[in-house]
Amino acid sequence: MRPDHLLAALTPWNLPVDGAEPLPGGWNSMTWLVRCRTGARYVAKLADPSDAFLNGLRVAARVHALGLPSGAPVALPDGRLAADLPEGSLALLEYVPGRPPDTGSARDLRRLGAILARAHRVLGNDAEDVGEQHKWPWPWATACLRDIPMPAHVRQAAVEALEAAREVAPLLRVGVVNGDPGLDGFRLNDHSPALDGLVDWGAVLQGPVLYDLACVAVLTRDTPHVFGHVLDGYRDADPDVEAELAHLGTIIRLRWTATAIYFADRIERGQLRGVADADGNRRGLAEAYAGLRDR
Repeated sequence: MRPDHLLAALTPWNLPVDGAEPLPGGWNSMTWLVRCRTGARYVAKLADPSDAFLNGLRVAARVHALGLPSGAPVALPDGRLAADLPEGSLALLEYVPGRPPDTGSARDLRRLGAILARAHRVLGNDAEDVGEQHKWPWPWATACLRDIPMPAHVRQAAVEALEAAREVAPLLRVGVVNGDPGLDGFRLNDHSPALDGLVDWGAVLQGPVLYDLACVAVLTRDTPHVFGHVLDGYRDADPDVEAELAHLGTIIRLRWTATAIYFADRIERGQLRGVADADGNRRGLAEAYAGLRDR
């Protein structure tokens, strides 16, 4: 979207917008830092229209109301959380000051784990704002593994991983989870850890609470010390997780199932946002299969 089109699209919020600059990222959405003449800052987010996007906005609003900075949506004057545009759904989000964690700092990474535990604690298992398809045990995953084209060996491995997770779920706590907590979504506030936050709730799900930790484990798989520190921070904030960690490997494979679905769907739709070319999606699917087979 051109900058002038974005500024025009922000008009309904009735804010004294001075300008906007693109933010990095872009796998599933486009974002801009919006500056107002008053000095206030916001984040504009453009995503494909979907119930999941709106549900994520609702959950972010609830997390914010419960005291954890979350990039909550700024409602339009008519109460809507997003504006419908030809390019997609546009939301304006509260800006959460702070910085991403330094992966070389054990202290930062332990804070990340504590933020994740805090998010799980405030949300609990109130899944009112989660779509029925995304409630555990994930009808969406069953439908995707049935309908989205993918190699038979990938499909079989993903189905087995999903079934294994469903089998152990009665031994685990189930709650509302972020669904894709990338390290750059954590905001560490240098004034006080009490002001730390977690933004980007577009992949929100109901599922095993371990799922978010599994996401972090997958995202940091090349630097296992990073996940170790994150887990230490989570464990300090929520000692009850210790009893569930024996099943972490099963939930990590569940994350790889979601990754396989994600890349297979991108391949089917020809979606190239976030990758240099179609090979990027194929590599993502191959990596997911490797993760599914890593026992």
